[in-house]
Amino acid sequence: MRRAQQKPIGPPSAMRGPGLYHAFPATQQKSAWFSTASAAFFSPPATRFGGLGQATPLTGAGTGPNTPDGLSLASCSGDAAGDDCLVPTGPSPSLAPSLDLDRRQALLGVAIVVLAPAASFAQTAPTKLPETKAAEAKTSATPHILRLRAEVQPRKIGTPEQSESRLFRLTELNAEGKPVTSGFPAFRAKAGDTVTLEIENTLDQPTGFHIRGLRGPNAADGMPGLTTTPIQPGAKASLTFPATQTGTFLIAPTLAERVSEQNARGLHAAFIVEEANPPPFDHDLVLAVSDWRLDDKGVLVEDFLSRPDSSRVGRLGNRLAANGLPAPGKMSVRPGARLRIRMINVSNARVIPLKVSGFAAEVYSIDSTPCQPFDPLKRTVILAPNSRIEMVLQAPPEAGKDGAIEAKVGNGIPIFAYRTEGEPLPAKDKLAALPDPGLPPAIRLQDATRVDVAITGGIGTEPQEAEPAALTKRFPDPKRIFTINGSKNEGFAGKPLVSVKRGKVLVLALMNQTSWPQVIAVHGHAFRLLHPFDDGWEPYFLDTLYMTPKTTARIALIADNPGKWAIRSTIAEHFGTGVATWFEVT
Repeated sequence: MRRAQQKPIGPPSAMRGPGLYHAFPATQQKSAWFSTASAAFFSPPATRFGGLGQATPLTGAGTGPNTPDGLSLASCSGDAAGDDCLVPTGPSPSLAPSLDLDRRQALLGVAIVVLAPAASFAQTAPTKLPETKAAEAKTSATPHILRLRAEVQPRKIGTPEQSESRLFRLTELNAEGKPVTSGFPAFRAKAGDTVTLEIENTLDQPTGFHIRGLRGPNAADGMPGLTTTPIQPGAKASLTFPATQTGTFLIAPTLAERVSEQNARGLHAAFIVEEANPPPFDHDLVLAVSDWRLDDKGVLVEDFLSRPDSSRVGRLGNRLAANGLPAPGKMSVRPGARLRIRMINVSNARVIPLKVSGFAAEVYSIDSTPCQPFDPLKRTVILAPNSRIEMVLQAPPEAGKDGAIEAKVGNGIPIFAYRTEGEPLPAKDKLAALPDPGLPPAIRLQDATRVDVAITGGIGTEPQEAEPAALTKRFPDPKRIFTINGSKNEGFAGKPLVSVKRGKVLVLALMNQTSWPQVIAVHGHAFRLLHPFDDGWEPYFLDTLYMTPKTTARIALIADNPGKWAIRSTIAEHFGTGVATWFEVT
């Protein structure tokens, strides 16, 4: 066997071929340098093989490749203009005119949660960009306690004249049990803190929570049935871990049979761990993108974990949203400002491309792990469910320059617009890479333990297979649709896929034998995506892998974190119907 080449963390100036050459059908093998962790087309200057157009379509709902029937902008006012209204309020200008993509209109919601002082920007219109409060004020070492409540929060997510939807949220509480945050929840801690999440469940159903991207102690992984038990209605639970990693994380529901509903209703939050000495940014923003499935009255459709969704691509919505607080249509920044944009996909199943225009942009972190900065192909990244990417935007030095972050669906929809105004800021040196994550730069594959992970099940792509009667006959139990290595939905109750000693190298051959994309996450570890023949790997660490249908990808990790760790889908409907297993590190 050839020894794996040691690769730098980020893209070198010259790199051979597409990174996931072996995971595409033959007709697509030269389409792009493809980062499956974030489902993003990334390319350094020397290796640009294609563009966004080569992205594998996600079919299911909608008329185009992973695209709802129609997406456009609308504004929200009156009764809908609450803390969590997902569109601009009051007289804030729309970011773009309506786009009639397919004879039907839908809503684009906007939210940018500000995490940094607003010293270098002015806002258009009277709408205010909210800042995180209690969580942001925590800068001491230990302890750092976040008190959260999972609760029902009905509100309108359509236009003001439409009806309320029954949504869920994670609300931060102070020591007296009073809410201290509103809008999209984004919590923060500092490197070196000992963080405790205290979670109270006031829902009428059990739940559980995991921090996506955290490589902490196994007891803090928060996987019901594997490392913990569900949090029952009226009960409380806590997770405690040292904040040794810095970056952007996602607090997400993890009770398999409830994830589809709870995530679709909005039960998730951003979690930020700041560096001990944060890099100099003028703005630090969270952009959590998702899609809603609404009926013609603007109400969330409650067909969660349905057979038609689960047996295909998962639940796709018809309304694109950037979750959270009401945001202005535009944001003004001073010329020369530097913005840190923490992008998170919190949708159930949709892959969402985001393109930056007008400002220079580089990727600095993928899946909560820093990489060497690079300019993505066409300044576009494509986020798979639960994936996280940090981009750094540099405003031009002149006033009057416009830019936008655009969702590349249909003809493209701007979700956040910005313009340079005012006196220029002093020129800045190029920002260095974020702090080294401390992960081994090389993995010895010679003595690796190798395991196949074959995902089968679901239906084919023929329309008659999706008929209700056919689905009921084929899948009498709607929670048993997919299998891993032929074992139907044993999930975390079965034996481990493999048990390895601490420090052992583990290579997983992930085989998507279904007719639909899969998004696979490994808990507690970061991995490398291997090249064909194991002769190298992609130059960044991942924890979430997007796979096209009928493909195989191999990943390698050092099993350095003792405990029971999940390998599962982050497509909520696939996770809830069998795409889940686990491995053990002793």
